[in-house]
Amino acid sequence: MSTATTCLDESDPNALTVEQALERVLAESEPVSGTETLAIAGALDRVLAEPVAARIDVPPARNSAMDGYGLRAGDGRAGSRLRRVGVSAAGHPWQGAVGPGECVRILTGAVVPEGVDTVVMQEHASESDGGGVTLERDASPGANIRERGEDTRAGTVILDAGRRLTAADIGLLASQGIPEVLAVRRPRVVFFTTGDELVPVGQPLGPGQIHDSNRYTLAALLTRYPVEFVDLGVIADTEEAVRAALAQAGATADLILTTGGVSVGDADFVSQLLQREGQVGFWKVAMKPGRPLAFGRFGRALFLGLPGNPVSAMATFSLFVRPALLRLSGAAADPPWTLRARLLEDLRKRPGRADYQRGILEQRDGGWVVRSTGGQGSHQLRSMSLANAYIRLPAESAGASAGEEVEVIPFQSVF
Repeated sequence: MSTATTCLDESDPNALTVEQALERVLAESEPVSGTETLAIAGALDRVLAEPVAARIDVPPARNSAMDGYGLRAGDGRAGSRLRRVGVSAAGHPWQGAVGPGECVRILTGAVVPEGVDTVVMQEHASESDGGGVTLERDASPGANIRERGEDTRAGTVILDAGRRLTAADIGLLASQGIPEVLAVRRPRVVFFTTGDELVPVGQPLGPGQIHDSNRYTLAALLTRYPVEFVDLGVIADTEEAVRAALAQAGATADLILTTGGVSVGDADFVSQLLQREGQVGFWKVAMKPGRPLAFGRFGRALFLGLPGNPVSAMATFSLFVRPALLRLSGAAADPPWTLRARLLEDLRKRPGRADYQRGILEQRDGGWVVRSTGGQGSHQLRSMSLANAYIRLPAESAGASAGEEVEVIPFQSVF
């Protein structure tokens, strides 16, 4: 990573594309070292450090998929009358063997007795008070029977290393009787905001002041990832205060996140200190909203300096911080999924930067449509709250007209 940088102006044609910038971020985001053993009850969203193999066959024995009657398929003709000889219930298997002309009452999940090779749904049979069962339809061999090991076979790998555990994965582990897993340790993220104009939530505003929304936004976003994070608060706009915060973070974090202070103003001490005392990988990206964005290293940690405007901070988090967090945690940094949607109104932009406009995506008449949330200023956080997707307009585009199909990135794939 180079220590040299140029503070690109707004129109610099050498600004990185989103794709180029992301490639550089991911190239530097090596998975953290260290593991820990976790009880599966607390392992949701954690990343596996090693593959997990099945310990047992699931199901461990043949069992019924339906409430009904278990019998020999050769006796399963419509109109046949069979003698019920027992009941097999989940957890209480019938121990006998079913012979010709016989059947057992069997409940969902119950072990299939010896001799049974088909289960007739109870809706397709009738039982008399004397224990006789009359079939109303022909039975097919193997019908409504779950075979042993049909779900998983003992010894087979059921979860790969690098898997970020879902609720279904937790259930799968429990079904195997596996109480613990070895997980990658959580990357440590230290973040802070800068700006003398920022006032904590709950305190009155003075002249020229605003509430600090970015820290709350970052904390909320970080809770959705397998990371440990530390909030250093609002750092005063002095070189000494910013240096102290960066030094503390650089000594303990895997990733430093900041908002504000990365432009070229007199009070933008984050950018000044990163250039003098850290390493700079890149400075600006040809995207809107989202400039300036600084990436590099400070101390032992990766550094991502997000813009101070709240929409820009969220946009750069979704496109750069999210994949970096996944890569650091040992998970796959899969690209966001996109779709094409019909635009309901005209959108305009200047050529030169990829534009990520906030939109409302919905289904209509069997297809996807999208419309703007209105004002697209990088300070307009309300428009982000209303949106559920980005409308991505390419750098060379001058906009799009109503009726055109545009690329859309649903928020659930990037937040």
